[in-house]
Amino acid sequence: MKHPLVRLISVLSVLAPLPVLAQNVPPPQTDETVQLEAFTVTGSNIKGIDTEKTLPVTVVSFDDLTAAGYGTISEFVEALPFSTNLSINDAETGPNGARGDVASINLRNLGAGRTLVLLNGRRLAAYGVTPGTPGVQFVNINAIPRSAVKQVEILRDGASAIYGSDAIGGVVNWILKDNYSGYDASVRYSWDTTTLREIDFSASAGATFNEGKSNFGLFFSYFDRDALYARSRDYAKDADKRPYVGAPWDTVNAYNRRSSSGPYGRFTAVNDNGSGVSVPGVTSGTGLFHYNPDTGLRASGSGPTATYNFQPNTTLIPNATRYNLFTNLQHELSETLELFAELSYYESQSSGYTDSIPVSSGTDGVIIPKTNYYSPVGVNSGVATPRDVLIRNYRVLDAGLRTYSTDADSYRLVAGLRGDLPLDSWTWEAAALYMRGHAYQENGGHISQSLFEQQLALNTPNAFNPFAAPGGNTAAQVDPFVISIWDDGVSTMSSFDAKASGEIYEISGGAIQLAVGGEYRKESMKQRNDPYGLADDVIAQSEQIDVDASRDLYATYTEVSVPLVSEKNRMTGLESLNVRAAVRYESYERFDALKPGVGLDFRPVDWFMVRTSYNEGFRAPTVVELYTPAIGRRSEGFIDPARPGQPDSATNITKRVVAGGNANLKPEESESRSIGVVIEVPGVKGLTLFGDYFRIKQFNQIDNTDAQDELELDADLWAANGGSNPLVIRAPRTPDDITAGIPGVLVEVISTYQNRSLREIHGFDVGFDYRGPETRIGRFGGNASVSYTNKLITIDEQGNQSQLIRNNGNPRFKGTATIKWDLGSWSASISERVTDDYLASTTYSAAGQRRIVDQYWVTNASVGYSFREGSLKGLRLRVGMNNLFNEDPPFYPASSSGYSSDYSDPRGRVTYVEASFKF
Repeated sequence: MKHPLVRLISVLSVLAPLPVLAQNVPPPQTDETVQLEAFTVTGSNIKGIDTEKTLPVTVVSFDDLTAAGYGTISEFVEALPFSTNLSINDAETGPNGARGDVASINLRNLGAGRTLVLLNGRRLAAYGVTPGTPGVQFVNINAIPRSAVKQVEILRDGASAIYGSDAIGGVVNWILKDNYSGYDASVRYSWDTTTLREIDFSASAGATFNEGKSNFGLFFSYFDRDALYARSRDYAKDADKRPYVGAPWDTVNAYNRRSSSGPYGRFTAVNDNGSGVSVPGVTSGTGLFHYNPDTGLRASGSGPTATYNFQPNTTLIPNATRYNLFTNLQHELSETLELFAELSYYESQSSGYTDSIPVSSGTDGVIIPKTNYYSPVGVNSGVATPRDVLIRNYRVLDAGLRTYSTDADSYRLVAGLRGDLPLDSWTWEAAALYMRGHAYQENGGHISQSLFEQQLALNTPNAFNPFAAPGGNTAAQVDPFVISIWDDGVSTMSSFDAKASGEIYEISGGAIQLAVGGEYRKESMKQRNDPYGLADDVIAQSEQIDVDASRDLYATYTEVSVPLVSEKNRMTGLESLNVRAAVRYESYERFDALKPGVGLDFRPVDWFMVRTSYNEGFRAPTVVELYTPAIGRRSEGFIDPARPGQPDSATNITKRVVAGGNANLKPEESESRSIGVVIEVPGVKGLTLFGDYFRIKQFNQIDNTDAQDELELDADLWAANGGSNPLVIRAPRTPDDITAGIPGVLVEVISTYQNRSLREIHGFDVGFDYRGPETRIGRFGGNASVSYTNKLITIDEQGNQSQLIRNNGNPRFKGTATIKWDLGSWSASISERVTDDYLASTTYSAAGQRRIVDQYWVTNASVGYSFREGSLKGLRLRVGMNNLFNEDPPFYPASSSGYSSDYSDPRGRVTYVEASFKF
């Protein structure tokens, strides 16, 4: 097989001569003048002829999505060069995550909440539940109906002056088909080299009626996918990654991610104070005993650790069923007034499973009372002094696998009017919107701690026996404490917006254009949890809390475009010069924001454009970040550096961490600058090159505080002047503390949301687009884009700078390239994408080396045939392969599954066949 770099060079080298070949057949001559119609593009409310070039906007059509082999919206986003670190995805299995059929967008690696997602130019409500508690609110892009997509416009620049909050990293606007006439249907069947199968069916119908005054469109799609399990992939089936990492990391025990909690437990006999105590003939001198995982026999001492492989029962990609429906209506009420309406509906079901519940002394503290019928040191054991037993590590296999399922749905209604004002060139539009997103997540196979402890306390044969081999407990012993837990969330958004635009004054370069508008929006989030979670009564699960919050906002904005130089007054060395400016004001309950943006573009010659911009942006704290009640949770793995040498400051102490919202949060703010060029290559019709440099500086970044970082700061303040960190809560100092010169015992750490750090990112995007004419060997087309980051840093409150590029993620560059060809009824395409390498986690070899996660290369290819006559006219067949060379994802040793779902896909080669028919 060719080296990946050779493969990409081969793709580009094939594309390089295509513009030359395209010149072999000259275009037909005509005397007709084509009148171009002005239109709006994402990033502006003003219509223009050349707007998609004056702004750094990438436009991807539905045909482009199909040619590159993307079967779903999320596959397209995963490949997008400007979107990285997609941590919100369907690989999530934990009970605190947003699971199921979910996917997000993260432009510029600033976080999903800092990319604005629009549907036909208007916002979408957040997903029904949030990942983590409290968590991030995000838009689930799987709710967007793929079959209805006309094109997607990606603004690679800040745009808060146009759209308001969230548009810091950029804007992704999904434009759906309108004024559709006809009928079509398509079906796609895909399979990979394991057990994963997918089927995608879509159908569309549209008609223009009422003497051409009305149009109605209906778009439906159905998607069904089988699950992919870790046991089906060699790199994922074992949590011990040492055999895979290679020297010198194969001796690093941290890469053995097997669990200490297996079906053969590790225990400590304890006295009434909870301290380990020896039981002669059973335990060690400190009360330790275990059951040998090889023999199943009891032995004294601590026992082996990290022996249980839970990966075979891990779901990498859950099964999923999805339904999307979109309808739209346009009706001409008069020559100057049109009614429009949209309805979209989404529904999905998804499920998977993980291994049985582990029990750990560090987080659960489960005590087996001496009354337990089966205890080897209990009242029935015959020992001189019966003892309670602390479960240090044990996995309750007899409770069965943990299952998780998610039922999600959403609907979105838009209705409005648009038309012409009684002013020359002025148009207006007003619309109301309502959207509701709902998600219900259920997790089976969990254990109530209180019910478990009750069953352990029984002095009858029905007591649960944690000392037995797997399968040693009956249903009567297990069923009383096995529970299902759930969370149920609803997110809503309602809005009304109105805008108008047109010409206001004529100057020598043309007409100055103005756009004005306003918006009212109400957002709410309500999330409920089951009683067990609210009571902190679930083993291996943090305490949950309900959320019920909402807010209102008002916004006004204006935008102006001034053509200083155009074809009307152009001069040598300056073909055009345009200036744009916008400002938007938003008013929230607790703060206001006024953000400007300016831009300039000029052409020294007609084929070369320079564009530049400056934008100020902001992200308002979400209702989750503001209003989630504080909640305390036990967490382990801490060191208290302010109390060195004390038993309560040792490695892996367990303490209470308080997380939650913060009503005093300020909005995040940003400054973004960009400068770029667009070259319409002379002599090569249809070939456009672009390059843009960007720089984003983000202030007051909202994040949870890291508990260990806060402890380190508290220790520094104490050492400097006896001061303290207000986020670290301690008990009053004892006389011994005063004598030792140390602060009091740690009680808890406050880890609520705070405005913490500054983030800065610099980089550039380069690429080209080629859409060639007919030649004697067919029509060729292609495009390529690369996004390169040369600086990505954060600076915390103390001025400490962290370089994030290539550090446990954050690859330096990501790129795609696609070639398309068609000749008569035949068509073909090939695409390549690459994600740069990066360093793995902070786990080092003995020599202090960190392992590199290799570059990720994926090749997709397809060939199609369209029937253009006869009884099969309108039928199109397509066969393709994604991941043509069956590449595994780059090995990522920091994950027990051996790959990073944030940057790669666990599937091997995926083959698909697709048939579509247009009536």
